[in-house]
Amino acid sequence: MKTREVVLVAVVAALYAVLTVAIAPLSYGPVQFRASEVLKVLVLFDPWLSLGIGIGTFFANMASPFVGPWELVWMPLTDVVGALLAWTLYRACGRRWPWVSCLLYAVLTGLSVATMLTMLGLGGFWLLALSVGASEAIVLTAGLGMFKAAGAWLPHRR
Repeated sequence: MKTREVVLVAVVAALYAVLTVAIAPLSYGPVQFRASEVLKVLVLFDPWLSLGIGIGTFFANMASPFVGPWELVWMPLTDVVGALLAWTLYRACGRRWPWVSCLLYAVLTGLSVATMLTMLGLGGFWLLALSVGASEAIVLTAGLGMFKAAGAWLPHRR
């Protein structure tokens, strides 16, 4: 891992944590919206950034009212694995359909958050999976649009 990649991982982690905590009431719980999730789209550019998402999730979840092993271990691990799967699918699809990778990431996140919150006794699994997955899909789709509009979408980079 080069110095540039280490710095990018740190920047993504810091941005993710700050953006999540900044809107804390909306970021945690059975119905959640994390603006920081738009950063997950960046893993399609560089798989190393999955570490930034995972580290950012860890620090963001330290501010969660549900903080505990589930929030501090399960969710960062889920984000790293989900990011790597999304990146792999993106590359396998020939980089033509980034939204498919984002949809996979949204489904995995929805299922993981629903598993965690159900284990904590905070609701029914399928309702949680649907609400979190839908929120995630909306934010990731917005992230794709934002990065494309900003000219940051460079599928030829790697």
